[in-house]
Amino acid sequence: MTAVITAQPHAENVALVRLTNIGPDACKVDGWAHISLVNAANEVVDVETETVDQPGPPTPTTVQPDRSAWAGIKWTTCDKGSSDCAVGNTLKFSLEASIDGRPAELTGFPNPEASDITMGSLRVGSLQPSRQGVVAW
Repeated sequence: MTAVITAQPHAENVALVRLTNIGPDACKVDGWAHISLVNAANEVVDVETETVDQPGPPTPTTVQPDRSAWAGIKWTTCDKGSSDCAVGNTLKFSLEASIDGRPAELTGFPNPEASDITMGSLRVGSLQPSRQGVVAW
């Protein structure tokens, strides 16, 4: 799987997550993607993260090769200089919470060299077979 996380221009601190099956075989997804904020040293930064049933409960989905599953994420920003503010330059994804995962391709986010992604908290919506409504919560 690969991930493209696209910041939504119509809503602040909201992004669309597209997980695409790049393998030769179909795979099944169910639940939530694990999203991690990562700093310039490639270290995962602790962010209070919550999975939510948005836009509804997870939908078990078989993802065929070159097809995608979708989710939305929302976060609160914080003051980069605050000691309780998580600051990073990229996001990683995984379908297993115990694994930090691989870097996602980010679209519409700050330049990675600036390390300007700040997160006070993060909410991750459930995986769905369609992108319809996944960021409308």
